[in-house]
Amino acid sequence: MAEPVDKEEKISNSPQTRKTLIEKLDNWSDWSSWDEFYRTYSGFVFHVARKSGLSDDEASDVVQETFIGVAKNLQKKKFDTSRGPLRASC
Repeated sequence: MAEPVDKEEKISNSPQTRKTLIEKLDNWSDWSSWDEFYRTYSGFVFHVARKSGLSDDEASDVVQETFIGVAKNLQKKKFDTSRGPLRASC
């Protein structure tokens, strides 16, 4: 995956989980939804990793591993949109 979008973007809270976007990710060939999902959440994941004391390279690895984990959980139908925010289900 590409670098997180706008690493220095000011993020004070996590982005709102958009249930409709998450539901679109069931379609593995819908690259535009996956791209939108990545652009929406990658900066936040990177920001949290950096705030935790990781280097840029380590934070980029965390972003990659996080999105791999999300994809695996979606594939296994482990993400339940009724449980609330994305972070509650990952």
